[in-house]
Amino acid sequence: MSSDPESHPEREEPHEADPDSGPEPGGVSGVESGAEVSVGPSRLHPAAMIISALRSARQWAGAAAIPGVAALFSGGLRPTTLLLVMLGVAVLVVGAGAWGFLSWRATTYSVSGPAFYLRRGVLQKSERTIPLDHVQSVDTVRGVVQRIFGVVELRVETAGGGVEESDASLPALSRASAAELRRAIEGGVVEPAGDEESGPREIRRLLSRELLIAGATSGQIGVALSVVAVGSQIFDEFFTEGFVRRLYDSLAPSSVTAVLVVAIAIGVFAWLLAIAGTVLAYAGFTLSRDEEFLYIRRGLLEKREATIPLARIQAVQLVEGILRQPLGLVMLRVESAGYGGSESGVSTTLFPLLPRRAAPDFLRDAVPEFSGALTAASLKRPPPRSLRRYVFRALAPAAVLLALALTSFYASGLSLPAWSYPAALLLLALSALLGWLRHRDAGWSYAAGCVVLRSRALARTTALAPRRKLQSRSSVSNPLQRRAGLAHLRVRVASGSGGAEFGVQDLEDHDARELVSWLGPVRL
Repeated sequence: MSSDPESHPEREEPHEADPDSGPEPGGVSGVESGAEVSVGPSRLHPAAMIISALRSARQWAGAAAIPGVAALFSGGLRPTTLLLVMLGVAVLVVGAGAWGFLSWRATTYSVSGPAFYLRRGVLQKSERTIPLDHVQSVDTVRGVVQRIFGVVELRVETAGGGVEESDASLPALSRASAAELRRAIEGGVVEPAGDEESGPREIRRLLSRELLIAGATSGQIGVALSVVAVGSQIFDEFFTEGFVRRLYDSLAPSSVTAVLVVAIAIGVFAWLLAIAGTVLAYAGFTLSRDEEFLYIRRGLLEKREATIPLARIQAVQLVEGILRQPLGLVMLRVESAGYGGSESGVSTTLFPLLPRRAAPDFLRDAVPEFSGALTAASLKRPPPRSLRRYVFRALAPAAVLLALALTSFYASGLSLPAWSYPAALLLLALSALLGWLRHRDAGWSYAAGCVVLRSRALARTTALAPRRKLQSRSSVSNPLQRRAGLAHLRVRVASGSGGAEFGVQDLEDHDARELVSWLGPVRL
């Protein structure tokens, strides 16, 4: 269906209606007709004024913070300066409040006929029309501010949606208005508001013990270390080198001991940060489903409720992190066409932690289309002669890194420390081991209408994709591979704005070609 406004005579209808003559702000004028529900035009809940004012105040305060602090301290804390600061704060509060009111008054939404309409903008007016058959998901989020006022933020994603932000976001709706709007957008298939007894069936809930294990084994310590690095720069700004040296001397007189103590302390702190981040993101994680949708609820401070249409799930991934694989634990993710958003990207978590042996039964309950392929056939592996190629690819980055380090030492005239030789050998040995693991874990199969591809970066990932949902499939080989009779296999499914690609390296060339032939386009 075209999104051209000129091709929709109904498009102008909601714009001509006067919101002042419609329902109460935040209310919904729903007129059910079979499965279709028309809404609005309506305004947001009045809490949207405060939310918009807070966002504006935060942006303006952030822009004025650096010059304001510089002006404050350059001239000293004189009464005139303090008066100007207080005047600036008053102007900020009044201006943000007025902007919030104008923004709320300028924003209206409606669902009429085949499209969702959104008008907003105080100075620069915008009108957004989204055909309902282009909507991929409708999610609700309850941040701290929304929870204070008892409202929800509703986000609408489309097949061409962006990764960083939603196609349309309504920052404050009452729960009843949000439920009615979701029902209108999704064709009346979402459960009525407040009727929780007849709601979707709960499949699995993440227990507190599982949440802590998920945090401890998340592998997000790298992200936490980056936070620690930023914090260390701030630490350096406030404490002198002499203070830090005296602190080291008091805690650990030996330099080696000091380095070990600091390294262990940073590692433990980063690990605790990773656990805290996982707890904030996945606390209360609950997966439910009905005949057509999966429902995901999660979050501690910010409550998120995501709706994923079952028909639009393109692939399922079982991700076994390097810490979770020895424990027999796995995280499940789904690739859904057009499912964007800042936290999900091109995929979203189906369940954050699960025993691998429980995955077949879990998939049978959650996404039955993908359950049969997981156990129906054993994986076929790349030939043994491709092992050296896997090892070479894993060794190459480590060799380049060592060459750069060696060059920089010689260029600076420094001599290599004694510990650098065993460290270099250890790095090369670990890289070779990683290449061997990648070769051992790689494989593919085709069963129950799905292709199964397993590969490893650091984590081992098993991807399940139905043949009928593949966007492309290809066998790729370079001259060296053709000489060895090998080829890469790659398949792509629709997901987000860029799609998602899975593959296995260095298969037998005839196996890759045969599989591509099997996975050819399906005539519907």
